[in-house]
Amino acid sequence: MGRIVNYNEVDPAVRYFEFYAAPNSNAGNSEFGFLGTFVYYKIYSNPSTMTSNHNSIEAVNNSSNYSAAAERMIGLGYKELYTSNGSRSPLVSESVGTAYVRIRLTNNDENGHGDIGHTAQIEIGGVNVGIPRRSRGQSYSFDFGRNGKAEYSGRGINYDLPINDEDFYGGSPSDGKYYVDMYAVAAGRDTTFAKYYSNVTYLGSITINANEENN
Repeated sequence: MGRIVNYNEVDPAVRYFEFYAAPNSNAGNSEFGFLGTFVYYKIYSNPSTMTSNHNSIEAVNNSSNYSAAAERMIGLGYKELYTSNGSRSPLVSESVGTAYVRIRLTNNDENGHGDIGHTAQIEIGGVNVGIPRRSRGQSYSFDFGRNGKAEYSGRGINYDLPINDEDFYGGSPSDGKYYVDMYAVAAGRDTTFAKYYSNVTYLGSITINANEENN
């Protein structure tokens, strides 16, 4: 896997998530069908709750029950990452293999930046497969700092702040800062269509400041 990004990171060029998609370790097994690698996220209004939930997930992230951590994560309200091109579930299909995946949730257009280090997009194996969107649908952006700004209207993109949404926990933060926590997990189904997960891979967390247009 790649490095784990921390929500205290201030350099926009490195505020992205990265990992290598899981290979199919069950190739040739007619009793089990590998689906691919899924990416889950959750938005918080404070880092303490995010850290507490992360510790809860990691407490069962072991080999005694591979699915336990994923099931706890999902039970805590983590949602699958959506894209501007619609749902990709799993985000990385089994046919892709061990591709390098890079995800940047927000745009930072300061100083004329236009590269992947500053542009919201999902790269799988070097191919841009879309822009990250919230689980609410393919128009819901993570660029909360652009909410209500006239220059971003009319683009068919929804910059609404998370309020009472299924992918969000907390109230309206007084400092305008939201925290996004993210995991990757491989999964497959057996002949009864029961779904099984691998241990989860923690990708880290980032801060999105709704008081700033660029993040």
